[in-house]
Amino acid sequence: MDYQQLLLALLPDLLVVVALFAALGVDCSRMRGSRLAERFQVAWQISAAGLIAGLAVILVQLTQASSFKALASITDGQLVLDTSTLTLKALLYAMGLGVLPLAKRDQITPQVSEYFALLLLATLGMGFVVTSRNLLGAFVALELVSLSLYAMTVLNQARRASAEAALKYLTFGAVSSGFLLFGLSYLYGATEQLDLNQMTGLTDEPMLVLAYLLIFVGLGFKLALAPFHLWAPDVYQNAPTPVAGWIGSGSKIAAAALLIVLLKPVSSTLKDALVPALAALAVLSMVVGNLGALRQTNLKRLLAYSAIANAGYLLVGVVAFSAEGNTSVIFYVLVYSLASLGAFGVVAVLTDTLGRDAEISDFNGCWTKTPGLAVAFLVFVLSLAGIPPLAGFLGKFYLFYAAIEAEPGAASWNDGFYWLVAFALIMSVVSLYYYLRVLKAFLVAPSDDGKAVSIAPIKIGWAAGVTLCLLAIAVLALGLWPEPLLNLLSD
Repeated sequence: MDYQQLLLALLPDLLVVVALFAALGVDCSRMRGSRLAERFQVAWQISAAGLIAGLAVILVQLTQASSFKALASITDGQLVLDTSTLTLKALLYAMGLGVLPLAKRDQITPQVSEYFALLLLATLGMGFVVTSRNLLGAFVALELVSLSLYAMTVLNQARRASAEAALKYLTFGAVSSGFLLFGLSYLYGATEQLDLNQMTGLTDEPMLVLAYLLIFVGLGFKLALAPFHLWAPDVYQNAPTPVAGWIGSGSKIAAAALLIVLLKPVSSTLKDALVPALAALAVLSMVVGNLGALRQTNLKRLLAYSAIANAGYLLVGVVAFSAEGNTSVIFYVLVYSLASLGAFGVVAVLTDTLGRDAEISDFNGCWTKTPGLAVAFLVFVLSLAGIPPLAGFLGKFYLFYAAIEAEPGAASWNDGFYWLVAFALIMSVVSLYYYLRVLKAFLVAPSDDGKAVSIAPIKIGWAAGVTLCLLAIAVLALGLWPEPLLNLLSD
């Protein structure tokens, strides 16, 4: 084995690990007696340095992706570093870097180093999920993500609701992990392969059908698909806002990427057996998510139901079982995650001003106080709603186009999935109501002098401001010029 090549391939991850232990060591040895704000500042800087260094190495690897393809044979297929996986890993590191300024503002726990260490661990696990092609390795990496997010959810010990949400998150997560592990074990038992690259032409054997149904249950929890979504509203509302943003963005990218990889080896006969289950999950998620969001007044809870609905849209591309469908799924989950992280970033800034959970009405007249923040939020929400020329519109367009252009042989009872696309379009129209209701509060409704946001100055901070600005630019740029990213993802 070429250990030097292996070391170079894993260098981004090693840099994150070094930053992780450095943040723990500095905080525990030198900063325990310092003010909380100073400890957050130091931990943030160390964590940011690790992610920036790791991201820089990944970008260098991306320019030399062909030289790393041999790593698959060196590691027996456990890791694949090609253009598409390195692109996903780079975007995850960049988004993790975007979460850090929000976490710096969210000084909700005296366990400062643990807070940032868990955030880095979650990011590290997401990177391994998208690059792993080994059943066991992918499962372990996904559990690393889940365990880190469970712990981060409960860090706000001053709120009982956070502990209750974390317990619900952990309970549902443990059950879903069991289903996923059973599914992966059945898949291994039927194929006698751990290497996903060696799995081809999987037929509709009862064992394989059962395996994939169990996998759908396990990953359905990670994606917040209905009926596996019951944890999402409480966790999104009661977890620290940066943590909720990372749950709603990074973890979804990892889960969607793993789902696509697991479905690649299936044959046409197995597709026929799996499509009805996927279509049913898509329809149910869109209905539950959009109808549930209509009655919400808490913005974080509304974003949770929006995440459920968007997970349903995601499956519209999955049912195509085509290369175009797979690319559209990854592109959509990326643009959704960017917009979702940006929306949570705005919520984090405003809730920090309020000092409590924010209702939609609390943001009345935000335009008059901070027009820049309102414009950024406008970009994020309109992208989530799928309004052109933003990235969310193109993401949905590619999903629906892939489903319509799916080969008739993908499912004998369905030619082109026109009915599923039509239903998704109807649900997208329904979603406009609650998105526009939020925008009305930000842009149109007059400020209420009795609300905290109308009387307290909103201090964004340079780091959070730059993060929100870059996220808004990314959402707009991908809506106008998506070809470079699509080309990288389709490698």
